[in-house]
Amino acid sequence: MKKLLTIVFLFTSISIFGQKVDLGTVFTIEFNNLKKNMDFKLEKMNGYDGILDISEMDSIIKSNPKENQIIGVFANGKFGKSTNSMLVLISGLNDNLDYDLRIKTPNKRRFQKTSTVTLFKGVKSIEYWPYQIEEIDFKEFKTIPKENFQTFQIETKIDSTCIKNAHKNIEFGEQEFKTHLKLAISEFNNNNGNFKLDKMTEYENSMNSEDVSLGHFWSLGKGIYPNEKEFKFGNPISYRRNECPYFEGKSSYFYTKESKNIKVVSFNWETFKESNFGANPKIEKDLNEKFNSKYDFIVTVVSELLGKPLDIEQEKDSGRIDTKWKSLNGIKAYLFKFKTYNEIRLYIYKE
Repeated sequence: MKKLLTIVFLFTSISIFGQKVDLGTVFTIEFNNLKKNMDFKLEKMNGYDGILDISEMDSIIKSNPKENQIIGVFANGKFGKSTNSMLVLISGLNDNLDYDLRIKTPNKRRFQKTSTVTLFKGVKSIEYWPYQIEEIDFKEFKTIPKENFQTFQIETKIDSTCIKNAHKNIEFGEQEFKTHLKLAISEFNNNNGNFKLDKMTEYENSMNSEDVSLGHFWSLGKGIYPNEKEFKFGNPISYRRNECPYFEGKSSYFYTKESKNIKVVSFNWETFKESNFGANPKIEKDLNEKFNSKYDFIVTVVSELLGKPLDIEQEKDSGRIDTKWKSLNGIKAYLFKFKTYNEIRLYIYKE
């Protein structure tokens, strides 16, 4: 009898203190005593069966979190044409937070750790997986030391890239992009799936590019790269590319883990920020115009190499402007620009 009671007690304990959230849930994480520790409890508020749309989050999360709470939604969300699991968190805590999260996929028995981004007070944090997640498990929260945050806020670290490399302006960047893109498309065309990573790292080294790779694996959503042949990828390699004083971007390479064959080459452009406090005020008034011109320039360059863009229907309320190509040789390109903030992304691949 004692053994039976012990088994029942253990089962009840797990049920009470479990911090798991099922897909399709709006929930609140509440910290018991922030002055003492980071112990927390998770309260499931109600279900959510819709598809998450970041632009409509205010209608889903209808109240702001208290100073000891995090409000979240874990449900299916849409990115591009792909719909997969998405987690949105809004923290009410004054301190910035790192947290430990485990995920469970339908084909796995055990939870596995996933990467997360830092939570800032009042800022929507979005985690998106290019595959289905059926359950998540919050394990631990940690505050970022205050002295680190104060240093980040107080010290204005000037990015000297444009001071030291004044010649790397828009004209220089556009010419370099043409050369870079032409080389990538040539390799896709001529190597029958054997587009070696070394080819592009040699090019980046010849340009004295700055390696800004994250050092861990991250993937592309199927709406960007379908990966119909289910290639296994290594950790993506990224290089910084600047066009002073307006654009900061990256070129990234997604390659097969064993054979080091590149399957996707990507480029992106964001606003160049010369300090921790943001963009130079002198360029802010011109940013929208510069990004619109950049988008038109990229469309022209890609069209010269791959042919006329496809006739596609713009997705309603997607928040993007999309352009796509498919060459006679089967090379595909996907270019988009966000409508609400200045960022452009381009992906080139051949299945």
